[in-house]
Amino acid sequence: MKTYVARIARRVAPRTVRNLEALSDLTADHGEGPLRFVAYERELQDLRREVDALRRDNRRVAELYDVVFEQARRDAAERGVAPTPDREVTDRAVAALEERLESEKGRGTATQEPGA
Repeated sequence: MKTYVARIARRVAPRTVRNLEALSDLTADHGEGPLRFVAYERELQDLRREVDALRRDNRRVAELYDVVFEQARRDAAERGVAPTPDREVTDRAVAALEERLESEKGRGTATQEPGA
Protein backbone atom coordinates (compact mmCIF):
# COMPACT_ATOMS: atom_id res chain seq x y z
CA MET A 1 0.00 0.00 0.00
CA LYS A 2 2.87 2.35 0.88
CA THR A 3 4.58 1.81 -2.47
CA TYR A 4 1.26 2.27 -4.27
CA VAL A 5 0.71 5.69 -2.63
CA ALA A 6 4.34 6.65 -3.29
CA ARG A 7 3.96 5.80 -7.00
CA ILE A 8 0.78 7.86 -7.30
CA ALA A 9 2.40 10.77 -5.45
CA ARG A 10 5.40 10.68 -7.80
CA ARG A 11 3.10 10.87 -10.84
CA VAL A 12 0.85 13.58 -9.43
CA ALA A 13 3.43 15.81 -7.70
CA PRO A 14 6.97 14.72 -8.58
CA ARG A 15 8.64 17.93 -7.45
CA THR A 16 6.94 17.87 -4.05
CA VAL A 17 7.94 14.25 -3.53
CA ARG A 18 11.57 15.06 -4.42
CA ASN A 19 11.56 17.97 -1.97
CA LEU A 20 10.10 15.78 0.77
CA GLU A 21 12.66 13.06 0.11
CA ALA A 22 15.51 15.59 0.19
CA LEU A 23 14.18 17.02 3.45
CA SER A 24 13.85 13.54 4.88
CA ASP A 25 17.46 12.77 3.93
CA LEU A 26 18.65 15.99 5.54
CA THR A 27 16.92 15.30 8.81
CA ALA A 28 18.10 11.71 8.84
CA ASP A 29 21.72 12.63 8.12
CA HIS A 30 21.82 15.72 10.32
CA GLY A 31 19.37 14.85 13.06
CA GLU A 32 21.81 16.26 15.56
CA GLY A 33 21.66 19.69 13.89
CA PRO A 34 19.22 21.26 16.37
CA LEU A 35 21.11 19.70 19.27
CA ARG A 36 24.35 21.10 17.90
CA PHE A 37 22.71 24.52 17.59
CA VAL A 38 21.57 24.39 21.22
CA ALA A 39 25.09 23.34 22.28
CA TYR A 40 26.56 26.31 20.36
CA GLU A 41 24.08 28.66 22.01
CA ARG A 42 25.06 27.36 25.47
CA GLU A 43 28.75 27.65 24.65
CA LEU A 44 28.21 31.20 23.43
CA GLN A 45 26.44 32.10 26.68
CA ASP A 46 29.30 30.56 28.69
CA LEU A 47 31.86 32.54 26.70
CA ARG A 48 29.89 35.75 27.24
CA ARG A 49 29.86 35.08 30.99
CA GLU A 50 33.62 34.49 30.94
CA VAL A 51 34.24 37.72 29.00
CA ASP A 52 32.10 39.64 31.49
CA ALA A 53 34.05 38.11 34.38
CA LEU A 54 37.34 39.09 32.72
CA ARG A 55 36.08 42.64 32.25
CA ARG A 56 35.12 42.86 35.92
CA ASP A 57 38.54 41.50 36.92
CA ASN A 58 40.26 44.01 34.64
CA ARG A 59 38.28 46.84 36.20
CA ARG A 60 39.23 45.63 39.70
CA VAL A 61 42.91 45.50 38.77
CA ALA A 62 42.77 49.03 37.38
CA GLU A 63 41.08 50.26 40.55
CA LEU A 64 43.73 48.55 42.69
CA TYR A 65 46.52 50.16 40.65
CA ASP A 66 44.87 53.54 41.18
CA VAL A 67 44.66 52.94 44.94
CA VAL A 68 48.29 51.78 45.16
CA PHE A 69 49.68 54.73 43.21
CA GLU A 70 47.54 57.23 45.10
CA GLN A 71 48.77 55.77 48.41
CA ALA A 72 52.39 55.86 47.20
CA ARG A 73 51.97 59.49 46.15
CA ARG A 74 50.52 60.43 49.55
CA ASP A 75 53.26 58.58 51.42
CA ALA A 76 55.96 60.28 49.37
CA ALA A 77 54.37 63.69 49.95
CA GLU A 78 54.16 63.06 53.72
CA ARG A 79 57.85 62.10 53.85
CA GLY A 80 58.82 65.06 51.71
CA VAL A 81 60.31 63.00 48.92
CA ALA A 82 57.58 63.57 46.34
CA PRO A 83 58.99 64.87 43.08
CA THR A 84 57.91 68.32 42.09
CA PRO A 85 57.33 68.60 38.39
CA ASP A 86 59.32 71.40 36.72
CA ARG A 87 58.30 72.10 33.16
CA GLU A 88 61.54 73.83 32.20
CA VAL A 89 63.70 70.93 33.44
CA THR A 90 61.48 68.45 31.61
CA ASP A 91 61.62 70.49 28.39
CA ARG A 92 65.43 70.70 28.57
CA ALA A 93 65.70 66.94 29.19
CA VAL A 94 63.41 66.16 26.23
CA ALA A 95 65.36 68.53 23.96
CA ALA A 96 68.67 66.95 25.02
CA LEU A 97 67.27 63.49 24.35
CA GLU A 98 66.01 64.52 20.93
CA GLU A 99 69.42 65.99 20.05
CA ARG A 100 71.15 62.83 21.19
CA LEU A 101 68.81 60.64 19.16
CA GLU A 102 69.33 62.80 16.07
CA SER A 103 73.11 62.68 16.42
CA GLU A 104 73.06 58.89 16.86
CA LYS A 105 70.76 58.59 13.88
CA GLY A 106 73.13 60.70 11.78
CA ARG A 107 76.15 58.66 12.84
CA GLY A 108 74.31 55.41 12.21
CA THR A 109 73.54 56.28 8.61
CA ALA A 110 77.05 57.65 7.96
CA THR A 111 78.81 54.51 9.18
CA GLN A 112 76.47 52.19 7.37
CA GLU A 113 78.05 50.72 4.23
CA PRO A 114 76.20 50.91 0.94
CA GLY A 115 74.65 47.62 -0.01
CA ALA A 116 74.46 46.48 3.62
